[in-house]
Amino acid sequence: DTNVVGADGDDYRGSSSGAVHASRTTDGGATHDQVAKLTAADGAAEDQFGISVAIDGGTIVVGADRDDDGGDNSGSAYVFRTTDGGATYGQVAKMTASDASPLDLFGKSVAIDGATIVAGAYGDDDGGSSSGSVCVFLTTDGGATYGQVAKLTASDAAAGDYFGNSVAIAGGTVVLGARDGEAAYVFRTTDGGATYDQVAELTAADVSS
Repeated sequence: DTNVVGADGDDYRGSSSGAVHASRTTDGGATHDQVAKLTAADGAAEDQFGISVAIDGGTIVVGADRDDDGGDNSGSAYVFRTTDGGATYGQVAKMTASDASPLDLFGKSVAIDGATIVAGAYGDDDGGSSSGSVCVFLTTDGGATYGQVAKLTASDAAAGDYFGNSVAIAGGTVVLGARDGEAAYVFRTTDGGATYDQVAELTAADVSS
């Protein structure tokens, strides 16, 4: 019954610091009323908080890919939770990549399923300039804290792929898009999220430049 919408150009905490609006329906979707406006506790100009959003139950994840905690435009993601049925949301965690570097743009994409959150850093240079990566975070204390358990990169990573431009998760399966690599990659865990293995690379039959 809840929608979340990012406004990464909002100026609430400085120019393009960003914000997220949460709205709810009580009439089956005929109308939605805004119940909360979320901003980062440490929000600053140009963070672009709200560039990506995801929701699962009472938990909202928000990406801020221009946050500078790990260097210029290294990026971060924030976790908010409601304990009163969605009337209010409080920030409970902030996540950054364990190896955060300038221009990683971590948080450009986010997704959540249960205890697991994935966040794309499509500017990461591990496999070449802007080859991209995705970090997996897991909570084992009901969402009070999140720890990074894995960093995913494509088996054929190359410069300019922008792997992690988009992410999705369902159960033990994570799907990651590589915008300029013109492919999507499927990773799966068989040990409860401790490790992930690439199991498929998907491309369109009629892909063209």
